[in-house]
Amino acid sequence: MIEKNNLFLKYLKDFIYSFKSEIRTAVYTPKLIDRPNGKKILVISPHFDDEIIGCGGTLTKHVIAGGNVSVVYLTDGTNGIPDIKNKKLVSRIRKKESIEALRVIGVKKFYFLDEVEGSVKLSKKTIKSMLKIFNNIRPDLVYLPWFLDNHYDHLKANKVLFDVCKVYGFDFNICAYEVWTPLTPNLIVDIGEVFEIKKKALLCFKSQLKYNDYIRSISGLNQYRTIQNLKSKSYAEAFLYLSAREYFNLFKLMNVDKII
Repeated sequence: MIEKNNLFLKYLKDFIYSFKSEIRTAVYTPKLIDRPNGKKILVISPHFDDEIIGCGGTLTKHVIAGGNVSVVYLTDGTNGIPDIKNKKLVSRIRKKESIEALRVIGVKKFYFLDEVEGSVKLSKKTIKSMLKIFNNIRPDLVYLPWFLDNHYDHLKANKVLFDVCKVYGFDFNICAYEVWTPLTPNLIVDIGEVFEIKKKALLCFKSQLKYNDYIRSISGLNQYRTIQNLKSKSYAEAFLYLSAREYFNLFKLMNVDKII
């Protein structure tokens, strides 16, 4: 049974009941902050670009503030360039692009887990590798795509973290970001001052920009995220911010853990 004091459920309840007010015309407003608290930051990116798309601006602000940021890439990227049949070459290209993008935002530590991209199965080796990384870094803040983001590999990233927590524990906070599916945020980060850095990092993914104009799409999303807190000025990234235990209580409540 989910805890009665679950922050996200309280947030949803406040969100819904805000409609009952005759005075207020706006709904519950997410909290605007400079960046989430955290010094040892681990970012789980299912593919080679998700972390820049979803939280590249916020990660840049963490780096500028002196945070210790590490990125873990879950999959091998072999399906990322359909025009190239050589899967090993595709993986090398995608890894190279991500290393360049991380260099742009100032992140120096990264790991490749090489889980097979698009696989319906989750490798036990991947879970063991992630647990080892957790034990080495001991993060106080973890970023990953939220558990209803519309991609199977993104769901697998949540399952990996859930399985790791069963062994490691739930003693850290989670900042869940959006890539394919907008979330209902309780936290907004103004990234206006670093947006050009994020844009420069996105431009590193030349192989992906061939198929999708991520610059245009993500610029629009980050502009839209300013609509409540910043009066449609600047750029912002949106997050679902919870303790790991609260996050995975919600994860289990939605039966997401049963899918994989």
